[in-house]
Formats: sequence, C-alpha cells, structure tokens
Amino acid sequence: MRDKLKKVFPYVMFAAAWALILAALLLGERAPKPAVLALYTLGGMLMGSGAVGIALSRIRRSPEQQKEYELGEHDERNVAIREKAAMSSWYWTLYMLWAAFMVIQIFVGGLWGVAVSVVIVLHCTFYMINIHRWNKKM
Repeated sequence: MRDKLKKVFPYVMFAAAWALILAALLLGERAPKPAVLALYTLGGMLMGSGAVGIALSRIRRSPEQQKEYELGEHDERNVAIREKAAMSSWYWTLYMLWAAFMVIQIFVGGLWGVAVSVVIVLHCTFYMINIHRWNKKM
C-alpha cells in the first residue's frame, strides 16, 4: 500500500497544482489579490515537487545499482557530508530569511508568495552547493 502511494503521490501533486492554477485563473479579479497569489504560489510549489517526483520515478536502475545506491545512502561518510552541508545551509538560510522578512516588512507588497518561494528555492540550491563543496573537502 505504501509503495503504491509513493508512486501515485507525485501525479496527484501535479494534478492538484494544475487545479490550483486553473482556480486562480478562473477567479481572477473576483477574489482578493493575496488569495490569487497564494493559489499561484501553492500551485507552483506542487507542480515543481510533482514534476521532480515523476522524473525521479522514471529513472530505472539495475538491482546492483539500486543496492549500491542504498548502501551509499547509509554510508557514514555520506551521512557526515549531508550533515555538514545541512548545517552550513541552515546558517546561510538564516541570513536569507532575515533579509526576505525585512524586505517584505519594508515594502509590504503583494509578492510575498513569490518572495517565500524564491527563498525556498535558494535554500535548496545552497544545500546542493554545500553538499558538493563538503564532498570535495572530505
């Protein structure tokens, strides 16, 4: 049951994203602007997550590659690399979140959903950069 949910969930997220974006388009001027922006933001987040999940589910690995991948996931060195990268990313994200918070507070624009989405994407980017950087150092 759980494996079936793992396979279906990205498609559900992708469909829900299109439903939210379509709802935002149909509501247009009839709904408050922050509500429409929230629908677009949630739709974009779900679409990105669903698309990545679908793409990852399409990757085919041989049983040997799958076993090697699972061993690598629990390898002490890889775990240490991920921990260092996560800690470094967390510190960088603190400054970014503070800056985004200040910008939103100062300008109080309707783009708060976009700003939050950008911060989340940048957080993921810093995480991946730091994994690569720590991988080279170790």
